[in-house]
Formats: sequence, C-alpha cells, structure tokens
Amino acid sequence: MTYTIIITLSILLLLAYVFEISSSKTKIPSVILLLLLGFFVKQISQSFNIIIPDLNPILPTIGTVGLILIVLEGALELEFLIKRKNH
Repeated sequence: MTYTIIITLSILLLLAYVFEISSSKTKIPSVILLLLLGFFVKQISQSFNIIIPDLNPILPTIGTVGLILIVLEGALELEFLIKRKNH
C-alpha cells in the first residue's frame, strides 16, 4: 500500500511537470490540464471500481498549504522598481 501511494504521487508530480512544460507550447494553462486529469482519473476509478481513500479530514490543511505556496510563488515573481538618487 505504501509503495502504491509513493508511486502514485511520483507519477502525479511528473505529470504536473509535463503539463507545465507543454502549457507554454499549447497555450493551455497547466491548471486546466491538471483539472482535466483529476476529472478523468475520477471517471476511470469509478468505472473500474477502484476505491479512492476519503481525504475530507485533511483537505483543509492541504488547501491551506496550497494557497500559501501559491502566494509565495506569486511573491517571487514580483519586481520592485527602486529609484535611487545620485548624490
């Protein structure tokens, strides 16, 4: 079970990286591709009767960490214009 979780998370990280690279070429945001991936994974798991664990108890924590990471990533892209006076 532990190996399955590790392999699944690794594959998801690799797919997110591939989506990030392909989004610059296809002009489709990587977030849209990830949402579509989640939708299709849910449909496939339901059609093959694969049981997905209930993540509702930890979703608020994961959501908070995700929002913090989004804000910090946005802060890295800020450019400050500093005017200096030559004395």
